Formats: sequence, structure tokens, C-alpha cells
Amino acid sequence: MKKVIAMCLKCQKRLKMNKFNRNIIILSIALSFLFSQDDNENRYSGNWPTYNNKESILNTSNTNKLDCPNGIGCECYLNKDCINSNCVKHLKGDRYCAIQNGDTFPHFKAIDQFEDIVDIYDFANDEGKYILVEMGAGWCSPCHSLASWFAYNEEEIKTKPFWRDRYNKVKELVENGDIYFITILYEDEFRDNATFDTVYEWYDTYPDDAIPVLADENKLLHKIIRPTGIPAVTLLSPKMEIITLSSRGFNHAFDKLLDILEENNE
Repeated sequence: MKKVIAMCLKCQKRLKMNKFNRNIIILSIALSFLFSQDDNENRYSGNWPTYNNKESILNTSNTNKLDCPNGIGCECYLNKDCINSNCVKHLKGDRYCAIQNGDTFPHFKAIDQFEDIVDIYDFANDEGKYILVEMGAGWCSPCHSLASWFAYNEEEIKTKPFWRDRYNKVKELVENGDIYFITILYEDEFRDNATFDTVYEWYDTYPDDAIPVLADENKLLHKIIRPTGIPAVTLLSPKMEIITLSSRGFNHAFDKLLDILEENNE
């Protein structure tokens, strides 16, 4: 700031103007500098978006309680035991408060590959951009294939029986910034809980600057989504509403996204 003011004072000596006009110019330049500094401080290292109206999502969310009892992912017996009134039986036999289509995606914050704490609600937007959230792990072979396709356009993933040629459009949408794709890793290659090192190494192996990689260090989202097969990709609306919840695979989310976009273009 001292340097900016000094520059202003230096400039004013070269310009013939009255004291009032000089002060107005100095004030304008100083304020512009302060606001630009504030913007830089709020920007993620990965240049992820920020959303200034997160409170509107939190105020209408039916999943904004993650602690027990009654919170998302907690043990339950009846629907009334859950904040979102959805008590379901898991494949392992226990009953828990599960998220479902139409719910607000849980308010999740995690460390990314650049060591920033990222608020997933910052990907909410007013531009109509849909959001794909992938649950994965360092030991997951199909997760590596998917990441390799995004980063290097390698075609191993296309040899899988679940692949559809229409999915090439998803990669194009991510690259062009028309949608967001977020990778969340909950375990490393040794099946230990994911850490910053896990997501950093993932990004180092698959350096895709369009895709944030977050660490579910305490398996918070894993406890909520409870994937039965990974990658497990969920589709969210621009306002973080769950459109297609998936505990296994990416077909349902990719297909639904492409169907929506095709309908919107008709």
C-alpha cells in the first residue's frame, strides 16, 4: 500500500491538477488496490470458483446436520430419527440416515491437491453448471482409468463393458468449464485414510487443472454415501441438490447429465 501511495504522489507531481482532483485519484487507486488484494486472498490456488451465496443453500438444506444423533450417516431405526426423514437399511444390515435424490448435498470441506481447504459449496453457481462428484480411492483401478482418460485421453476406460461413446461429451464439458467434476478420495493405495499426500500424488500422476482432488480424511462422505463400487459418481444441480445419487459406477450420473443437457438444447 505504501508503494501504491508513493506512486500516486509521484504521478501527481507530473500532472497539473488541483488538490481535490489529485486526492480523488489517489483514493480511487488505493481502493482498487485493496479490493484486488482481497480478491487474491479469497481465490483458491487451483483457481476453483467461489460462491458468495452459500448461506441460501445452508438455510434451505435438509442435510445440514452431520453429527449424531439424527444427522446424515448416523444410526437410526425410523425415518423420524433422521434430519431428512430417510432411515434406510444398508447392505451390511445396519440402518442409517441416508441421503437421497432431492436432498441437498452435505456441506463438505476438505484439503485439496494444493493444500487449500476447499468448501464444496463454492462450486454452487448461478450459471447453470452441473456438478459431478466422484468418490474414489488410491487402490481403485477403474478410478485410475477414469482419471487417466480425463488427464491424458487414454482409452483404457473405453474398453470396459460399461462404457458408452456418448460419455466423450462429459470430458469436453469439463475441459471447457461448462460443468464441474470433483474427485474425492477416501483411501490411499494401502487402504489407509486419505491425506494431503494422497491427493497431491493423485494430481501429480493425473495433472488435470480442471479437476479438484479432495481428501475425505475422516471418511465423512464415505460414511454418508457408503459406496459399494468405485468410482461412484453423483450428479448435483447448480444449487447442490442431488439429482442422481450413485453408490456404484458413473453410468447413472453421466447418462442423466447428458439427457438433461440434450433436453435443454431441444
